[in-house]
Amino acid sequence: MRHLRCSMVILLLLSGGAKADKFCFASAETYYEQVYCQLEAKAQMKNLPPFQQFKKNNEQVQYSLLKRPAERNAIRLPAPVKRAVQVESSPKARQPFASEPDRVLPRNPIAQESYTQKPAALLVDSSCELRDRHIHCADATYALVGNKANHRLAAGVLDSANTMALPVVSDSNASLTNAYEQYIGKMCEIGLGAVTMTYRKFAYLYQDLQTKGLDFSQRFETMFGFLKKDKAAMAVSESVSLPAALSLADCSALGGRYYACDYQGRNYIFVRQ
Repeated sequence: MRHLRCSMVILLLLSGGAKADKFCFASAETYYEQVYCQLEAKAQMKNLPPFQQFKKNNEQVQYSLLKRPAERNAIRLPAPVKRAVQVESSPKARQPFASEPDRVLPRNPIAQESYTQKPAALLVDSSCELRDRHIHCADATYALVGNKANHRLAAGVLDSANTMALPVVSDSNASLTNAYEQYIGKMCEIGLGAVTMTYRKFAYLYQDLQTKGLDFSQRFETMFGFLKKDKAAMAVSESVSLPAALSLADCSALGGRYYACDYQGRNYIFVRQ
């Protein structure tokens, strides 16, 4: 009987862990991190460290860790692209690679001169005010959204037929903004509004995939498929709170339907009511 009780306690603990609202793909900021999440979903984690520890490694180490399991699971894994360092003849003009500031994320120094840190659709509306988990404007009110339990989702949104369907992205900030708006809408649709990427991370991932010669839209379809499966099987916390220091200066309007607010690397989404 005592052994049975211990087994039941262990089972309950494991069940509780499965209900955590932590989705690997929602935390993946680079292609290698997404590959890690694919391997985790396939239970192919032999010799791989915990996700947070994996994230702390540079690209070359991540590539080395993923290479064999990716091959075994037929996952394409391009090698890291080395950034050339131009050596000037003048000592004063030399800038060692290690001392160059990272523009967005420290682990993968991809240049982002083509993209601003905010979506191109940024609207500055002096009539708007952030108050009580809402953005109040002259013509509309936007409410903060979090995650949603599956029973509160529209029918069929977690089915395989529901796709991310990102629009074609070209090398322009406006084009990427349109794709970002679609991404935000789809994440809210499946009840994961509280774990979306900031625009800066979205743009960073786009460039990471471009650098590795991978298809951006297809990659997001793969990610969306895994997220839907996770969402169907896992419970989420619907609670969400705003940091006291968040202001409208941290927010961008997306297509008149959303406000996306980036505060210290975390996203807060407001939906038009």
